[in-house]
Amino acid sequence: MTMPAAGASEGARAAAATAQRVEKALDVSALRHNVSVLRTAAGGRRLMAVIKGDAYGFGAVAVGRLLLDAGVDALAVDTVAEGLELRERGITAPLLVMDVDVAANARDCAEQGLMPAVASADQVLRHAEEASRRGAPSTVWLRANVGFNRFGPRGEAGFDEVLARLDAAQDALRVAGVFAHLSSSAGDPAETAEQVARFHARAARARRLFGAGCSASLAATHGLLHPQALTGTDWVRPGIGLYGLLDPRSRTLPGWAASPLAGLQPALSVRARVLDIVDLPEPEGVGYDRRQVPGGRRLAAVGIGFARGLAGASDSLAGLLHGVRCPMAGKPGMDCTQFDVTDVPAARPGDWLTLISPTPAGSPASAESVARDLGRSLYELLVSLRMPVRLTDQTAQRHADAEPDDRPQRRSETDAG
Repeated sequence: MTMPAAGASEGARAAAATAQRVEKALDVSALRHNVSVLRTAAGGRRLMAVIKGDAYGFGAVAVGRLLLDAGVDALAVDTVAEGLELRERGITAPLLVMDVDVAANARDCAEQGLMPAVASADQVLRHAEEASRRGAPSTVWLRANVGFNRFGPRGEAGFDEVLARLDAAQDALRVAGVFAHLSSSAGDPAETAEQVARFHARAARARRLFGAGCSASLAATHGLLHPQALTGTDWVRPGIGLYGLLDPRSRTLPGWAASPLAGLQPALSVRARVLDIVDLPEPEGVGYDRRQVPGGRRLAAVGIGFARGLAGASDSLAGLLHGVRCPMAGKPGMDCTQFDVTDVPAARPGDWLTLISPTPAGSPASAESVARDLGRSLYELLVSLRMPVRLTDQTAQRHADAEPDDRPQRRSETDAG
């Protein structure tokens, strides 16, 4: 038998076949709305949208383009490889690489116009040497360690050493700004206040050296709930808030009551097909380790398992089938999980079972509730949902649904790849 030649078309066919059984959808209208909400919360500061982790699993190239179209001013990623993918796909916007990367990738940063973070003297040196080799200055951001303790010196003397090295390298390096990560802005106002004060002091020293044109950025999504984190800064770096999601602890912070973030709209939905239905007349074990299920139950095998992010046994996780809550039965398999559909007599193979819907936080099918049921953070949940992404526009669809029947309907969905 002759096998077809390998190529991009085969990858597209495989993705399309996968999308027939499991998919997540991103509501583009909600994404645009959330950009507007975040811009309001930022109080006129510029937005640098964080699309690390393949845009939290939604697809960095597609989401990056959507965000730039929605008016964000720059993008940020974690690694040089992520930045290179965006450049290779034609995205030319300012692009910060937030995490320190390996020395071997300094050349790619310079050649592709990426803005690497530098947090130590040797990192300054590597990028300065590369810029000198090329005969053209490179742009960097200074990353300050104010308590996150992942990159850069914790003490003031160590930070001043980095500043001195940057000052000496001003012919080769342009310092666009100074930034830091807040470690507990979703839930600890006291610690956040300490880190904010430390950042303000370090940003002031950087600006004395590099001038008023040296920008400052501290707040990400949850930092917007701490007004002092915005003081004296020029940029905000939202990530998970772009998708209308927040750490549930953030709603107890003092800054929540007056914050525009309450207007964020969830943009994620996840669903999978029913593949088969098995009737169990007697009590019996199900799946791996044969967890017991009572007799007289109907179980649907649904096309999602731990390879696509549904991992761990949970007594509270359920999906929605024909609007009815159907609890998970047994443990997930690699690509398939059973759900109890006894209360849905009309259930048939081919039906879609919804696991996550863009409903308000705390509702049973919200991303927040599913993350809690699986014992994960929202961040961990999003990046674990490895499946094709469908872009939808619910606003356009609602308008289309309101049109008279004899008018042509607008297409509201595109393939995100």
